[in-house]
Amino acid sequence: MKSTFDKKNNEAVFRCALNAEEWEAEIQNAYNRTKGRYKVAGFRPGKAPRRFIEMHYGPGVFFDAAVDLCINRVYREEIQNHPELEVFGQPDVSFEKAEEGEAFAFTIKVTLYPEVKLGAYKGIKLPKIEYNVTDEDVETRIKADLAQSARTVPSDAPAKEGATAVIDYVGTVDGVEFDGGKAEKYELKIGSHTFIPGFEDGLIGATKGEERDVKVKFPDDYHAENLKGKDAVFHVTVHDVLVEEVPELTEEWVKERGRYESIEEYRTATRTSLETNAASRQRNERIDAAMRAVTENAECDVPEAITNAEVERMYHDFEHQMSMYGISPEDYLKYNNSSPAQFRAERKEAAERNVKMRQVMRAIIKAENLDVTEEEVKQKLRDPAVRAELEHTVSHNGGSVEEYAYNDLLTDKFFELLLTSNEFVLDPKAEEPKEQPKKPVAKKTVKNENGEPKKAPAKKSTKTDGGEPAKAPAKKPAAKKPAAKKPTDVVAE
Repeated sequence: MKSTFDKKNNEAVFRCALNAEEWEAEIQNAYNRTKGRYKVAGFRPGKAPRRFIEMHYGPGVFFDAAVDLCINRVYREEIQNHPELEVFGQPDVSFEKAEEGEAFAFTIKVTLYPEVKLGAYKGIKLPKIEYNVTDEDVETRIKADLAQSARTVPSDAPAKEGATAVIDYVGTVDGVEFDGGKAEKYELKIGSHTFIPGFEDGLIGATKGEERDVKVKFPDDYHAENLKGKDAVFHVTVHDVLVEEVPELTEEWVKERGRYESIEEYRTATRTSLETNAASRQRNERIDAAMRAVTENAECDVPEAITNAEVERMYHDFEHQMSMYGISPEDYLKYNNSSPAQFRAERKEAAERNVKMRQVMRAIIKAENLDVTEEEVKQKLRDPAVRAELEHTVSHNGGSVEEYAYNDLLTDKFFELLLTSNEFVLDPKAEEPKEQPKKPVAKKTVKNENGEPKKAPAKKSTKTDGGEPAKAPAKKPAAKKPAAKKPTDVVAE
């Protein structure tokens, strides 16, 4: 078999051609592999000679099988002969016109993962990312914990924002009740914006047992056509006003939580939890910042086919996320004035960045000879919690726990390299050495023949020939500081 190989940028093309003898061998191989599929009178399945099958089913009966078997075999061999190639996805096969001396010819075109030309990935100065837990943070968390333990109790005080009013209401337009405008013992939290504008504000100041009419106007874009823009009156009966009662921080409350014996123990545990979260956030954000920097410093041309595949992966993740809430992705996107096509178009830039980032990561791992030993993998899997988590991943995605453990350990080593090889400073520019101001040179006093200080020569006139004072060179205007953006000018990413 003749074959040629050409590689250009992120694509490799193999052209393969078989002569008559080689193609006959492929047909014979197809016969041997598939003859059991054909039934010929007088022969048991798989025992009919090739010529009888061809006579019964046609001379080209084995052509398709021969093509598939030949291409698969040749593709495996060619890839094995070029181990330097990192192939992405499935090959694209096309048939060629056979030249003189050829019986069958075809080309195999494959997309290759992009090569990376690394830039600086060590010694980079990055903005400092640091999260420290303060006493105020601890107190804020404790207040949140106390608020979660709050209980709702009846109150004789007038209703205010945040209180829950238990009400009956009947709505009318022009004195006539309308569908959906009536309820009993409805619990409405004032300030929740559950009802149309004006309704909740109309209950502020109401007390238990009170009846009042609340006048409102339905919005022009209200979903019910018969109520759009209409004035309405709701007759409301207040059965109860409920308020949240937040407990105080006491030894009893702490012990009721079941994990702590004292306020001090609870406070210490709260700080420890916050510090753990802060350290994790700090590490993750530093990794992200370093990864963005080394990726920007590298050169990597991502093929469109790989970018598109990454977009599809992102859309698949989005589908899975929506399915957890019982929502179809199409409905969700339509509700947000979008579509699957728009979703994909908007993710293309991020998808390309993701691929480039992964390729840069692989290139650095290779350049630094990072690796994980078999013993390190075994040590990780000795932790029952880790093994259980990885087994859960395997059950959903396939593979083996050893593979996932290896990848986790290798990724951790890579992240540690990024964190220890680069510097996180408060202001990278402030670290640059500043030029020291020169010391003024002392003037030497010059004396005349009588030992008196010699007078300095008269200064040149600053007047022009016309008697007018010469103008000083115009100073360059100071660079204007860009105006601060208004909150409305900032576009969320």
